[in-house]
Amino acid sequence: MKFALLYKENRLFFIGFILFVIACGFILIFFSKADGFFFLNPYHSPVADFIFIYLTYLGDGFFCVAIALLLFLFKKRYAGLMVFSSYTLSGIIAQVLKSYILEARPALFLKDSGYKYFIEHVTLHNFHAFPSGHTASAFALAAVLAFAAKNKTWSILFLIGAMSVGYSRIYLAQHFMNDVLAGAIIGFISAIVCWIFLDKIFNRILSYKRKIN
Repeated sequence: MKFALLYKENRLFFIGFILFVIACGFILIFFSKADGFFFLNPYHSPVADFIFIYLTYLGDGFFCVAIALLLFLFKKRYAGLMVFSSYTLSGIIAQVLKSYILEARPALFLKDSGYKYFIEHVTLHNFHAFPSGHTASAFALAAVLAFAAKNKTWSILFLIGAMSVGYSRIYLAQHFMNDVLAGAIIGFISAIVCWIFLDKIFNRILSYKRKIN
């Protein structure tokens, strides 16, 4: 599939993603890394902690693989292959960047700031923050589901879900805004690349299996 056609069919998701990038860019331009983090974390509560601790799992690799398997079980094999391939590509890119870019996570970067919302047994105190792998996986999954959906209004819900995962990484003090934005771009581009370049390959595989069966 050509990019122009993919964009035409999924304009709603593309526009929503662009607006998300602009909003993130605004924060990165007008706030320092620490100030942007504080700006996005004005209030914490036990209820919000509970919600975001579990919401962040929507960007976990096990969740993405589970969705791919469910799509296979419900005879949506093409979408399942796309989910798995885009998750794999985004994960590889994210992990390679993490291994070369040693950027401290908020708990380490802000250890002397007096920030009091770190969550015990959840917040990590190490490097390898850039980019956010959970956000990359969430956006790769959301984009593929949006591309595959016949009713394109669902794409807004998928995008909101991915953005919520991205915010959860900041709320839980796992990442800064630049980590999340990079992860979102990696996930989105991974989905586009897989959809464009693997389309014919997956269709041939599935058509060949149908002929055999």
